Amino acid sequence: MAEYVLDTHACLFALAAPKKLGRRARRALDQADAQGQDVWLPAAVAAEVVMLKELGRTDLGVPALRQALEHSCWRFLPLDLRQIDEFAALTAIRDPFDRLIVAAARSTGAKLISRDAALQKLGLVEVIWA
Repeated sequence: MAEYVLDTHACLFALAAPKKLGRRARRALDQADAQGQDVWLPAAVAAEVVMLKELGRTDLGVPALRQALEHSCWRFLPLDLRQIDEFAALTAIRDPFDRLIVAAARSTGAKLISRDAALQKLGLVEVIWA
């Protein structure tokens, strides 16, 4: 059974504008919900959502994340040492949030739901989007 890790764009789109999700991403989230598969929301994504709200780039914040975590198959993924080990090895990824998110996917063995073509090109995790 597949598990998924959300990146920040995927999280925001899933909550506020699901039609902006890629076709495969939307299908994966629908399937996960129907089959009770885990969709992980990494701590780094939650922190980035807070920062984006502070910058006025989204209206969503912690209350929307809490609601999604309470009423869906989404699960919060705290930052742990396994992820930090992966983070340390991912020197090819310069953006610290992307690096933490990929580390989360690698440490859980989950597929990453992301529209970031650069992450897909690196081939470090399986990326689901288009």
